[in-house]
Amino acid sequence: MSEAIPDNIRVSLAKSDRDAYFEQLLFVRSPFGTAVTTLCILGFLVATLALALLLSGNAMASGGGVLANPHAPAGLWLCLLAATVLGMQRYARSGDRRDIGSFVIALDGDWRAAADITELTPRGAPLASASLLGIGGGLLASWLLYVAPNDNLRSQPALLGWFVLLTTLIFASFFRGVVLTRTGSESFQRTLSAMTIDLLRVDRLAVIGRAAARIALIWFTIGAVTLLAFVGGGVTILTLAFMLCCIAMGAWSFIGTMERVHRRILAAKRAELERIRDRIDELRRNMHEDAEAATKLQGALAYEARIAAVHEWPFDQPTLLRVGASALILTVPWFGQAIAGVVVDRLGSLMH
Repeated sequence: MSEAIPDNIRVSLAKSDRDAYFEQLLFVRSPFGTAVTTLCILGFLVATLALALLLSGNAMASGGGVLANPHAPAGLWLCLLAATVLGMQRYARSGDRRDIGSFVIALDGDWRAAADITELTPRGAPLASASLLGIGGGLLASWLLYVAPNDNLRSQPALLGWFVLLTTLIFASFFRGVVLTRTGSESFQRTLSAMTIDLLRVDRLAVIGRAAARIALIWFTIGAVTLLAFVGGGVTILTLAFMLCCIAMGAWSFIGTMERVHRRILAAKRAELERIRDRIDELRRNMHEDAEAATKLQGALAYEARIAAVHEWPFDQPTLLRVGASALILTVPWFGQAIAGVVVDRLGSLMH
């Protein structure tokens, strides 16, 4: 629906893209789409890891294809985690932008409100303080993970510097993401609070369900990538608890938003039913004296049935199925490990 966007809104959105926060600017200025840009980011991070391994006197992989440096798998996992976080953030924001026309319909034609919802950087987000907190958290985590333990990386300064830098960047991105999500959610809720609920067109609110489903998918995908760090140890209480937490966070990010809109739909539905039932009572009392009352009563009863049947949740069945299917992403690490194990065993038998 981009052709129908008013010129002033198009200009505002273009300015919003140019002023986007750094993580989004990587995609805004990329000549490629989201998937290719994410792969390019992943490739760049892997290349820097390979350089750090070489500077530390270790190849990333031996001639037999087995990772030579014991820290290389952890480094590859960090690369994948960082690229996934960036790619999924872009996926969600791009999805909201593609749905701007549906947001306009849900907001009774208010292009300005729809543009505010789909801006890449929510207004008022304290990114500077979030970045400082993330840097502090990343440096602390780096000390605990890479310096303090006995099996530390101090003998490989280039690799140590790489791990510290990427871990700090991931922590900063995480804190910034939390702030952006909270600020965007608050703005989104203010917009929803001002939204008029049209009970005869409640299907227009399905766009809210799609937006919430994308946020849930982010949690599920990042959770699956994070589980790769633990899946080698099999299914333990830790991995099971983490998977359940990811499912809970992803489900709540979807259900929490849906619940707020559900309460508004339910309140509007109850108020309308109460109004029409008062009208039905009035017509029922007068239908013996008023010849037209009986006819009006039939129409009022049909309208009551129509309102009573209104769907009270702002999502359609395809959206619900997508949310359920996306939760299965959390099983990918275990299936992937099993498949990889089979492939390696087969290749090994062929080589022998």
